[in-house]
Amino acid sequence: MQGDETAEAAGGEPGWSGSADWNLASNWGNSSSGSIGLAGESRREIGRFRLLIRGGLLRASTDTVKREAFGAADSFEVSRTVESKVSADRAHLRTRISQAQTDRPVQFFATAGWERDARAGVKARLDLGAGIGASFGETPVEGELELGAGMSYTHQSDEVVDPDLSSGTLGLRFDMRAERSFRGADLALIAASTWSLGSRDDLRLDVTGSAAFPLSRRLAFRTSLQTLFDTRPSLDRVRLRAFPGGPALGTVIVPRQRFDRILMIALALQF
Repeated sequence: MQGDETAEAAGGEPGWSGSADWNLASNWGNSSSGSIGLAGESRREIGRFRLLIRGGLLRASTDTVKREAFGAADSFEVSRTVESKVSADRAHLRTRISQAQTDRPVQFFATAGWERDARAGVKARLDLGAGIGASFGETPVEGELELGAGMSYTHQSDEVVDPDLSSGTLGLRFDMRAERSFRGADLALIAASTWSLGSRDDLRLDVTGSAAFPLSRRLAFRTSLQTLFDTRPSLDRVRLRAFPGGPALGTVIVPRQRFDRILMIALALQF
């Protein structure tokens, strides 16, 4: 990046480098909907350490307009009500600090992350981790592969509390990051998995694959697909009816879906 080249030419340490993604969609009329997606990544080497920060926000909502008429057929008034529904509300922030590329095959790393996923029933999830990792490759053409394994601590607050799971758990964490340039496109695969030691059937995966196609020196077109998997998803409280359309008899607790997928198509500003 230009910032890195300038700092190195001046004899100083490389500065911040990274990218910022942005997409926006909206419509108005008889119904209205809007979505916003933000994502960013920044990295820097400070002395013998490498700092990486990632974050993102995804929110989508729909407003449905309902009209009803009151009065006689030849004389009536129309009332207008708007029902709002949020179909996506997710935010996350993660930092990782590790040793910079050295002659040693193994380096130490530590991570900290926070996320919220309202539609998946997660009000807040905080996770901390530390372990050892290894890096291979140094150039975009050859590619770069980074692997890590260590311990993690996760504290999760759900919309509906699961009595069979503890809010704070220790676990094993495995990370992988692979990047490579291929025919003008920058490809990346980032994966993280956490296996709870307190509940052997509690496994969480987070895999994101992306491809960025440069449009100019600073601007790129990026598409990514993120897959989230949880063997013990958050619970949901739903209404119970004796038959479809019948009166509500109360509520029951059911698990949510194990898989969530997020497709993002955005413009990326590289710095």
